[in-house]
Amino acid sequence: MTLLLPALEAKGNRIYGFGMVESGMAMSLEQFVIDNEIGRAVRKSIEGMDVNEETIALDTIKNVGPGPESDFLGEQHTRDHIDVQWQPELFDRNNWETWERAGKKTAFDKVDEILETHEPKRLDPDIEKELREIVDEADNKYKGH
Repeated sequence: MTLLLPALEAKGNRIYGFGMVESGMAMSLEQFVIDNEIGRAVRKSIEGMDVNEETIALDTIKNVGPGPESDFLGEQHTRDHIDVQWQPELFDRNNWETWERAGKKTAFDKVDEILETHEPKRLDPDIEKELREIVDEADNKYKGH
């Protein structure tokens, strides 16, 4: 909830504090991975949903009908729209046994995977130069304080 209100205000463009622990006095890579997952969920939540004839699927609902025997999984509309729901990359919605059989992946595993495979993109040289100038200016301003 602490991410949701600022994210709503900023329309999902600024979510602050990923990876921070100890009131921002320390950083944790595992916490960063967890916060990133929460941030993705928050962004998806504030994206909203298209509500129209296609997404409401009234014809499919009428065809399947109500009751405990109703099954939407076999419907073409369901198959066409199955990927609309946000799927977490880190949080596992399976039961314990299924999670264990799938390798018991944790935030620690995700951090290891990122550290092993991530190829950082170089900053544009003009942006890098501008950032260097800002840092140098701040260093000079606060030298000796």
